[in-house]
Parts: sequence; structure tokens; C-alpha cells
Amino acid sequence: MALTSVPWVEVRETCTKFADFSLIDTVAFDALWIVVETGYAEVDGGRLYYETSGKGPVLVLIHAGFLDSRMWDTQFELFSENYRVIRYDVRGFGRSDIARTKFSDFKDLRGILDHLRVKTASLIGVSNGGRIASDFAVEYPSMVDHLVLVSPGMSGYKSSGPEEEKLWEEFDKQMKPQEDADREGRAADAVEMDVNAWASAQTPADRERITKIAMDNFHVHVDNPWKLQVPPEPRTWQRLSQIRIPTLLIIGDRDVPAQILMVDNIHTHIPGSKKVLIQGADHIVNMSKPNEFNRTLLEFLKQQTQEIQA
Repeated sequence: MALTSVPWVEVRETCTKFADFSLIDTVAFDALWIVVETGYAEVDGGRLYYETSGKGPVLVLIHAGFLDSRMWDTQFELFSENYRVIRYDVRGFGRSDIARTKFSDFKDLRGILDHLRVKTASLIGVSNGGRIASDFAVEYPSMVDHLVLVSPGMSGYKSSGPEEEKLWEEFDKQMKPQEDADREGRAADAVEMDVNAWASAQTPADRERITKIAMDNFHVHVDNPWKLQVPPEPRTWQRLSQIRIPTLLIIGDRDVPAQILMVDNIHTHIPGSKKVLIQGADHIVNMSKPNEFNRTLLEFLKQQTQEIQA
């Protein structure tokens, strides 16, 4: 474990153009410092890199499947003013170990929370991170305060019907050339296809940032991190009706069309869940529309907390 301190004024100047800090109740910004704890959690068959900062209710940020925990830079710094925020690199990504034996992402997350002595947390997952969050929620429901699924994947998912199936088929056809790029080691071409498909609404600066992170994780195209993945049984899709955790689904209107229908379908299967469509956002909602994403998430958490207290 290591501790580092960052002057809040530097963080604020870096992030002001990306985030609305009026969403957070703070006093004397310039006198504040962000203290970040970094370390590795030992899990079955490897080690996972994590960072944590702030005090208060725990939020866990889980990244998308072609990126790593750096995609949460803005939210990690912003949310740590009122929450204890944890972000980590999923096994096979970032600074975490590559899988060498069978493993389960939801068990890895449990290992990180146990390592950090966290009893309950709100989970926020984007794409593959949404799959991990929902898997965890059905396996360890008593440990989840809130569940936020952002353009999520889903273990055992069944499409809503012919229209969605057709859209996924069209998308698979669109991404087919990526297989050749992967096989031939053309990393830049393969990553560009991912960015064009999943991050089409980003600013030039964020597109460059996403491309950099995706290039750093290109090895997942060659050494599939999911080949040793053991999903929960029964699969999460079959257990959505059992979820009683306050749940929010977020999707961007510029996401992949099939993904939009998928979120609609998941929404109808989770009792009492809420769904928000963010205009102008792509698959990586927290980066393409950070202010809207931050406001939506924080208002949801605040509202749910008030309802519980009432």
C-alpha cells in the first residue's frame, strides 16, 4: 500500500472543463488535498491494482472492457469529496495480473472489498464493468447499497427479440475486420475500430485519451481475458427479478443501437429500476457527457439515501 497527496487546486484546474464541481458540497477548495491510497489486493490466482480516496459511503467504479481504471479520472477525483471512492483494474487490464487459471470477476471484486475491509458499497459499472457489478449484486446482494449499470454487459443475456438480434448481427458484421487486425497484430487499427464504435461522441482530447488507454490494453485482443472467466450460476440474466437493490440504468443516445435496446430490456426485468437516457453520450457515458453523468449519478444516490432515511 502507498499513499500520495495531490493539491486539490491542481486537480480542480485539471478537471474543471470536464466536471461541474458545484455538484459537490465543499468548503475552501484550495486548502484541500486529495490523499490517494494505491496498492494490490491478493485474489485467487493473482493480484489486482486498486486506488482509493476520500471518506464516507463507499463507491466502486468499474471500467469498460477495452480500457482500465483511468477512464474514471474525473469521477474519482470529484466524487472523493463526499465518498470513499475505489477504482481498480479488472483482471487482465491495466496494472492487474493476467489470468492464468480460472477465475470470476465478481469474486475478484469481493476480494478487493475484503482487502479494504469494506462491508457494503454502491457499484457503478460501465459496459463490462456493468456485467461485473450485476454479477456481484446477485451473488452478494447484502453488500450492495446501490447498483448503477451504464450501458452494461450481462451474464447469460437473452435479447428482446428479432429487432435487437438483427442490430447485433449488423454490429458484429461491422466489427468483423477487427479480427483480422487482431490476428495480424495491427494494434492501432484494431483500437481505432473500438473507439469508432464505442466512443464516437468524445471530444478530440478524450478520444485521444481513450485511444491511449485502449492501446495500453491491446493485449486483451490477443490474449482474451475472458477465456478463463467463470460466470455465476444461475446466470445473472435469469436472476434479475430477484434484485431488490436500488438500481439505475444509464445509456447514451449515441451508443450502439443494439445496446440501447439491451438496456431497455434489462430495465424491464429489474423491479423498480430507473433508466436515464443521456443525450449526446456514447457508450463511455462518463467521459462523453461527464457533467450530465455526474449529476444523474449523484442525484440518484442522494435521492435513494433520503428515501431510506425517511
